[in-house]
Formats: sequence, structure tokens, C-alpha cells
Amino acid sequence: MRYFIVALMALTTPPVVAANVVATPNWLLWLPLSLVAVIVVLIWRIRSLQHRLDQQITAPVEQKWLHDESTGYPNKQLLRIQLQPLLQHSEDRHYALLLFKVTQFESINEALGYQHSNILLAQLAHRINQRLQDHDALLCLEWREDKPVRLCHLGGVDFVAWADITEQPYLAEQLTREIEQTVVQPLVLHSCAMDYQLVSGIAYYPEHGSQLNELLDRAYQALQHHRVQSDAAVFDPALLHYTDEKLRLMAELRQAIEQNELVLYVQPQIDLKQRNLVAAEVLIRWKHPRLGMLAPEDFLALAEQLGVIYSLTEWVLDRAIAMLAELKADFPKMKIAVNISSKDLLQDELLDTINRLLQEYDVKPDRLVLELTERALTEDPVQAITMLQRLKNLGIELALDDFGTGFSSLFHLRQLPISHVKIDCSFINQLHKSDTHMAITGAIIDIARNLELGVVAEGIEESLVEQKLIRMGCTLGQGFFYSRPFELKGLQPWLNQWQHQHGNPPAPPSLA
Repeated sequence: MRYFIVALMALTTPPVVAANVVATPNWLLWLPLSLVAVIVVLIWRIRSLQHRLDQQITAPVEQKWLHDESTGYPNKQLLRIQLQPLLQHSEDRHYALLLFKVTQFESINEALGYQHSNILLAQLAHRINQRLQDHDALLCLEWREDKPVRLCHLGGVDFVAWADITEQPYLAEQLTREIEQTVVQPLVLHSCAMDYQLVSGIAYYPEHGSQLNELLDRAYQALQHHRVQSDAAVFDPALLHYTDEKLRLMAELRQAIEQNELVLYVQPQIDLKQRNLVAAEVLIRWKHPRLGMLAPEDFLALAEQLGVIYSLTEWVLDRAIAMLAELKADFPKMKIAVNISSKDLLQDELLDTINRLLQEYDVKPDRLVLELTERALTEDPVQAITMLQRLKNLGIELALDDFGTGFSSLFHLRQLPISHVKIDCSFINQLHKSDTHMAITGAIIDIARNLELGVVAEGIEESLVEQKLIRMGCTLGQGFFYSRPFELKGLQPWLNQWQHQHGNPPAPPSLA
């Protein structure tokens, strides 16, 4: 631009002509100066256009760098930039990181493809942000159409918001609960309604961490636990004892219950003298799509610790009582035994659930046997025994499983409303090889008979063991000698075959 000014000054200055020199026409003197001026203007114009072009190119790059491509919402990088100055002056402030995850979105991807599912994901982000935008305690990441954007898209199906909870300590819990309950209407695309669910997790600053990544990890652990147990979504330091894989497994177990990925096996119980069929114990298996067939010991203890066990027990009870209804015509006295845990006995609705299922399937209560271990009585003995008494009053038979492996079983036997005990297979397997096991087994059988309880021996695999048990006064048995476990749906054919091979015996005796 300065060259242009110099040129103009030159143009406005009249030329000096010597006396003895022939004057040159004015237009010839102005011609080179005009050309210089034109060139200067062109250069200035080109540079101006280049600057505008650079700005137009840089804006989308920054937009892409700080926003998620699928939804257009601020991403983790933008959140990090916004938090840096905030956390530098946070000595007296308390914050909460709110994490939201969309579940069951894989089915939407499979049904619509990623392009269309991203449209639905953007709709969902908009719904969540609408619920958040009126809360001034939440961090505003940017403004759009004079409205605050308070939601950050971490990528995939994960979203985050940041709240100042100094004045409102329970704001995060209130918001996550509200959003989980209200932002669940089906997403609609091309007249198709797609269902989904939202689950949340909360981590507090500085209690649970001082760095963004640390808080995200804590919030994710809280989310996984909340997804499994359906209680508070706030991180608890106790969750550090559970790995991500364990929490993921329990989340998958809850989903497996809902989608019927579990399988029930059964193993018959036989009257040792009469060879009558008395009952069948159900044994659960999990056909895991990623880990293959899982045995009970692979997931039951963890399910009990993380609060999934009662949902699992409800599922098993439903299938077991439904099978009793199917057997009612041909085997009206046949019983099915179901294992319950200590957590089940502490659920007030257990009695109502069982009573409802018995009425729904029109099954008599005495055809259901509930088996519990001594450990089920240690957490809250008073409430557990009270529940057992209520179950017995309903007409359900109760059994103490793995008897002989604990130290206080004799004490509990006198106050438990049970009808029989089951001798642990660890004693039965070595019965004919160890005098010690013989003595312990004999003592258990004598105690049970004196208390007028029936006895079931588990793990019978040889005829020699069976004969010893009969001589010792044991009445019932189960094990590979009679049958390996098989799927519940095959119980009626197996019963028909057993009855055919052993004639038509009289009605089976009570387990007691």
C-alpha cells in the first residue's frame, strides 16, 4: 500500500524540464507511473484475497479439531481448553463430571448404518443439551443461536457435562437421574422409531481426581457399576477393587438376563432304595457370545457382590416353575430345586415374586425346593431366618446345601425351618477311600436323622459309594452315577426314559 501512495505523490508532482531540453508530452511521463500504481493495487488486492482465503480454510480446520465430526458438538479437546483456566482458580470450588452413555446403540448401527445412526446420535445430543442448557451451574462450552452448549461429545456414544456444585452439592445426581428418566423417547428416522437407553456416571473434583482423564476413568467406573446395580451413579473408591472387565461382565450379564442368553441345566435326585425320581436341581450356565460357555463359578460370586444376583434368581425361578407346570400332567409329584443366595433372602419382594409365579403357572408350593448355603445366614441371620420361615409357611421346601463344610451348621440346624440337608460332594467322592470321610458322612447322616431331616448325598459316581450310603441310612442321592447335568428342556424326555427303564414306580416320597 505504501508503494501506491508513493506513486500517487509522484503523479501529483509536476515534472521539471531543463531549458535546453525538448519537453516530453505529459501522457508519456505519466504512463510508467500509472503502470506502477496499477501493479501496486493488484498486489494489495491479491494479498487481501489470500488473507480471506486463509481465514476461510483455517475456520473449518479449527471447527474439526474442536468438535466431533458425527454430531458437531464440542469434543474432549475443547472441554480441556475450557477447563484449564477454570481449574487454576478452583481452591474453594467443587465440581462434578457427568458422563452419559447410550446403550443398545449397536442395534441401531446394524439396522440403519453408521451414516443414518449418526443423525440419530446428533438428535440425542440435542435432547440432552436441551435438558442441560438452562442450568447456569453447568459449564458453557460455546454459544449457538444465542443458546448455550453445555454438552461435550467424547466420541462414540459417550457424552460429558461439567457442573459447579459448590452451592448445589446434589445437582449432578439430580440431573443424571432426570436425564435418564426423561431423555428416553424413541428416536425417529424415516418413520422408524429406534429405542435406546441412557446410563450415567459421576465423578467429583477434587475428591475423585484432579485431572480430566482421571475423572473420566472414575466416572466410567461409576457408570458401569450403576448400569449393573441400578443404584447411585456416583463413583465409590470401593469400585477400584473391580476391574473394567469384571464390571463389563456384569453389565453383559444383566443384558443376557433380558435377552435370554442364559441356559438352565438340571441333575436328577434319586431315592436310593426305591430308585424313584424325587427332584431335579437346576444349574445355570451362560452362553457368553465373547467368552463361550461359562460355569456358575465364573460369574455367580461376582453377580452377588455387584447386586445382579436377585435379577438372575428371578429369571431362574420363572423358568423352573414354568417347567414344573409342564411336568404337572405326567409327573405331578416331581420337584425342582433352585439355589438362592444371601442377597436373595434380604429382598423383601422374594416371597411375593415366588407366590406370583406359583399362581401364574398354577403350581403347588411344595413342588418347589429352595437350596441355600450356610453362608447365606451370616450377613443378617435374623432377617434371613425370618424370610425362610415365611417361605416355609407358604409351603415351599427348604434345603441346606454343602452341609459339613462350615463351622456353625449344627448351631443353625436347630433354628432353621429346613426339610433336609445336602452332604457336600467333597466327602462323598472319597467316601470309600477315606475312613475320615466315612466318619464325617456317618455323623452328618445321624444328626440329620435325629432331627428328622432328610439327607441328599451329592457327587455319587460309583455303585460302591451308593451302597455304602444306603447302609449308612442316606435316603437320596444325585451325581454322575445317575446322570450328568443336561438342559432343562430335556427333563421330561429323560424322566420318561428313566420311568420306562425302571418300570412305573409309586409316587416319589417327600424330600423330608
